[in-house]
Amino acid sequence: MISQDFPPVHGGIPTYAWELARRFVQDHELTVVAPRRPDAEVFDRDAPFPVVRLGGPPDALGVSSLGPLLKRGADVAFCTTWHTAPAALMARRLGRVDRVVVAAHGRELLLAPWPAGAQRAYDRVRRETLQGADRCLPVSHYTAGLLRDLGVSPSRITVVSNGTDPDRFRPVPASTSAEGPVVLTVSRLVRRKGIDTVLAAWGAVRKRFPEATYVVVGDGSDRERLETLARPHGDSVRFVGSVDEAGLARWYHACDLFVMPARSEPPDVEGFGLVFLEAGACSKPVIGARAGGVVDAIEHEQTGLLVPPDDATAVADAILRILGDADLAQRLGRAGRAHAEASSWDAVARTMGALL
Repeated sequence: MISQDFPPVHGGIPTYAWELARRFVQDHELTVVAPRRPDAEVFDRDAPFPVVRLGGPPDALGVSSLGPLLKRGADVAFCTTWHTAPAALMARRLGRVDRVVVAAHGRELLLAPWPAGAQRAYDRVRRETLQGADRCLPVSHYTAGLLRDLGVSPSRITVVSNGTDPDRFRPVPASTSAEGPVVLTVSRLVRRKGIDTVLAAWGAVRKRFPEATYVVVGDGSDRERLETLARPHGDSVRFVGSVDEAGLARWYHACDLFVMPARSEPPDVEGFGLVFLEAGACSKPVIGARAGGVVDAIEHEQTGLLVPPDDATAVADAILRILGDADLAQRLGRAGRAHAEASSWDAVARTMGALL
């Protein structure tokens, strides 16, 4: 596994890489190649597989990982993003790797970080890298469409959605607290996550549920703006910052409803939405927007509700509908738990292992 985003770094792709790696090693001989991090030594010592850490910027892993690949060889080089695949393709050409498989999440397929001339070269490398892989594994049908747009043959694309850990994220007995309902968002605090849409809807929610609290877990560049937008709502909106794994589970348990109406702002898109599975695994109903790969993460009217992006009225209506209907909330939560159990990381790793 070659991953430029690997723990102890936090985020969706590091979670994806770690959850798969610790399951792959149960049935396969696994080595992970990842960037050197100042805080990685303790993590790597406890990992159930060797981790080769390489210096230099993470984006250079697509070149620097050639050394370990040539030295060790591999039946499969599994690249968690396309950026890490060029070295694997070269190692395949030199006979040290049999197959190259590339995961696809969303944003990295749309990213345009360079001026026009350099961007054309970047786009060409991206297309040729993805087209050269033996198989691409997008996390959603939306992401699969992005791969087809980049010229990847549909015959080499297999959608394997993200999973979750139903043992870590699980229901707990309902609280007997007399406090009002808790609505939760867990995300990086960036504009496209749609937290501002929830804040625009919050006044309507509070008219019907004056004791309701909106809790936002996470941090990011948009926090100051969001806190300014939240100020008219007083103590009913709480920004609690980043939390550890145990704290994250506690917030899922404490909420009555999870909401994240993310919008697409290419290249920033929601390739899937792992948080919807985590909340569902805790038997919580969820609300998301019909944008990106979220439609793969939420089964509308089954595990949660889908609303149009940037529609505060629709968000308010969806929140009020679930908070006002205990039977609906419980039905959606039960279905979310069943979906999480069926799409656990164990199941994802088995499917992916067969494909690899």
